[in-house]
Amino acid sequence: MKTTIEGKAPVSASLGNRIRTARRDAGMSQGQLATALNTTQSAISLYEAGQRSVGIDMLLNVARILNRPLHYFLGEDGDMLYVKDSHIAALISELEGHPEDLPELLGYWNFLRWRRAQPATPALSTNGNGPH
Repeated sequence: MKTTIEGKAPVSASLGNRIRTARRDAGMSQGQLATALNTTQSAISLYEAGQRSVGIDMLLNVARILNRPLHYFLGEDGDMLYVKDSHIAALISELEGHPEDLPELLGYWNFLRWRRAQPATPALSTNGNGPH
């Protein structure tokens, strides 16, 4: 991975800037964000400075708390930001070996999201008389 003059990895520096911007836009201090993430203000400071890498689980929580889509933090440079031995990394590795499965996987994922958004339906009676 390339480093900048300051010794920061370009991905970490741009990610840190995006975290800082989103946090400020949300009107939160580093301490408030740290509390919401169950971490320390020092850790937030290091993330924002690009001096500490952010795992995917932490990044997902940051996105949720700061009400930003995940792609906002990932940017347009196409760099992958995920923890080496995470479930996401395993899925990505599997998909890299079988890219033909991606359309079906995305279709199923969209179905799951649709299903979760549907209101609960009453249980049907087994005697054929409809819901009770």
